[in-house]
Amino acid sequence: MTKIVIVGSGRIAWHLGKRLKAKGLPVSQVLSRTAAHARALAETLQAPWSDDWSKVIPDADWLLMAIRDDVIDDVASLLSPHVPGALATHTSGATPGSVLRPFFQRYGVFYPLQTFSMERSPVWSKIPFCVDAAAESDVLFLIKIAKTISNLAYRVTDAQRAQLHVAAVFANNFANHCFSIAEKILEEKDLPFDMLHPLMEETLAKALQNSPDKMQTGPAIRGDMDTIKRHLELLGDHPEWQDLYKKISESIQTAFQKSK
Repeated sequence: MTKIVIVGSGRIAWHLGKRLKAKGLPVSQVLSRTAAHARALAETLQAPWSDDWSKVIPDADWLLMAIRDDVIDDVASLLSPHVPGALATHTSGATPGSVLRPFFQRYGVFYPLQTFSMERSPVWSKIPFCVDAAAESDVLFLIKIAKTISNLAYRVTDAQRAQLHVAAVFANNFANHCFSIAEKILEEKDLPFDMLHPLMEETLAKALQNSPDKMQTGPAIRGDMDTIKRHLELLGDHPEWQDLYKKISESIQTAFQKSK
C-alpha cells in the first residue's frame, strides 16, 4: 500500500482525500498548519494528523500538497529534510512542477481541472487530471492513481498546464463573475435570477456542442451600436460594469472581424 500524506486541509484536500479513501487508497496522514482544520479532515479520513511539518511520517511514499501556490516552495523546504525519498506533487494549475526540484529528487504535479466547493460533490468521472513528474515511473504512478479516482488522465507539461489554467480562468472564474453581475443587475429591479437560468443553460449547451466562436450572438457581433449605447447608459451607476461591458463588446467585435 502506498503511504499517502495529504498536505493541506482546504477544499481540494477534502475532496481528494475523501475520493482516495472511497477508492481504496486510504490517506496515512494529514498535515496542515491549521490544527483545527487538520483534525477535522483527519477524523473524516480516519487518519492521524499534525500541524508540525517535522512530524510527517518518515516512510511516506507520496506527498499530495493541496496548498496555496504562494506557499508551495516554503512548505516543500520544511518537509524535504524529513522525507527526502518521497514523491512530492502539488495540485496547482498555475505553478510549474519544477518549483519542487530544489527540495525533492522525485517531484511532479497532480492537477484536477475542476472548481471545488465544500457545498457540492464533484462528478469525479468527468474531471480531467493533468499529471507530470520528473521520472517516468512516477508519471505512470500518477496516471494510475488519476484513472482510479477519475476516468480522465493526461500527461501535461508545465507550459501546457499554464496555458490550460489561463483558459480555465476565462471559462470558469470570469464567466462566473459575469453571472454574478447579471444577478445583481436583476436584483436592483426586483427580478429573480432564475429568469436567466434557461439562457445560461442554453449558452453552455451550445458552447459544448460546437465552437463557442461560432455560437456567439448579441449586439456586439451584430454591430448594433444603438443597443450597446443604451446598455452602457443603463449601467451608468456602475462604471466598473460599464467598462467591462464596453471592453468585452470590443473584444467580441475584434474577434468577429478577424474571423471574416
